[in-house]
Amino acid sequence: MLTFLFCLATAGCADAQSSGALRAYALSGQPSQRIALPLELAEVSGLAYTSDGRLLAQADEAAVVYEIDPAHGRPVKRFGVGGASGPLLGDFEDMEVVGDRVFLVTSAGEVIEAREGADGETKPPVRRHRGLGRTCEVEGVTWDEASASLLLLCKQTSGKRWNGQVVIVAFSPETGRFEPEPRITVAESELERATGSRRFSGSAIARHPRTGTYLMVAGPQRVFAEIDSTGKVLGGGRLSAERHRQPEGLAIGPDLTLFISDEAAGKTATITGYAYRR
Repeated sequence: MLTFLFCLATAGCADAQSSGALRAYALSGQPSQRIALPLELAEVSGLAYTSDGRLLAQADEAAVVYEIDPAHGRPVKRFGVGGASGPLLGDFEDMEVVGDRVFLVTSAGEVIEAREGADGETKPPVRRHRGLGRTCEVEGVTWDEASASLLLLCKQTSGKRWNGQVVIVAFSPETGRFEPEPRITVAESELERATGSRRFSGSAIARHPRTGTYLMVAGPQRVFAEIDSTGKVLGGGRLSAERHRQPEGLAIGPDLTLFISDEAAGKTATITGYAYRR
């Protein structure tokens, strides 16, 4: 009980609460890296790493992907996904890279598959898959290697069936279909025990390559959590409101550094890195 009360009073409590990957990160301490992003990425909504270790970021109003120089925050290149009239427009929320495939997802759950382009190039989509409509407002996406599926994190769901639950749905790029039932559900009451927040409006999710668990952030509440594949909550805490004005994206680097992107929210958009402590 004392540990729980202490966590509610501080910016984060991963060290005290986590039994998974969060034990290796000091999210309540000083970050190992802080990247200021240019104005064109003021509404950065997604992060991903390529297989050869390059950091990609995505804005939320058009299907434009930026390769970011982590040392300076400058875009090394930009490429779009679309057609002759330019990049697709929409409410793009997150992205994932799997081998040579780039997946973009919208808030309606539409999945757009593409290939990486050269600087200034607009690549046509390889495939576009119909989304979930109002069933699930998608905010985050990650890759599940075991089932070769994309896992989409719902910020909120329609209807009463999933009240009090955070829902994660699975999509197979091979079949172009969503699984009929959620892959994972997480009780908000259990998330509250870990984070101190009654609500968890998920904005990003990333599978940790070392543990196979899932890290999530909830932007409106500025909290984070870790779950396993069954939805069991392993830990969580609060993010610094000063450092994280509007957390929207998650990615884990080749050296296991955990990166969190924040929209500008009237200031400067940032990517903050937290080193993996072996």
